[in-house]
Amino acid sequence: MKQVFLHAVKMAFVGLLVGPLLALTLVLAAVMFDPKCGGPGDSGGCAMGIVAAPVMVALPSMGLFFVVAFLLGVRRLDREKPLC
Repeated sequence: MKQVFLHAVKMAFVGLLVGPLLALTLVLAAVMFDPKCGGPGDSGGCAMGIVAAPVMVALPSMGLFFVVAFLLGVRRLDREKPLC
């Protein structure tokens, strides 16, 4: 069980990197293709989204990766146990 927990913690740190990178990529793509961003009358909201999205996604993605890795590890341990 200790190995399952340590693997889940490692995957949580992977989620801490993957989630914000994915969010940053999506926000940058949205900013690039939105003609209102960077144009006249833009108050900087698009630029604030570039920073805000990865920050807001970091902890939920970390938690999601941890929970999924932990549940899969427990499921794998349960399958390896003999019935007797």
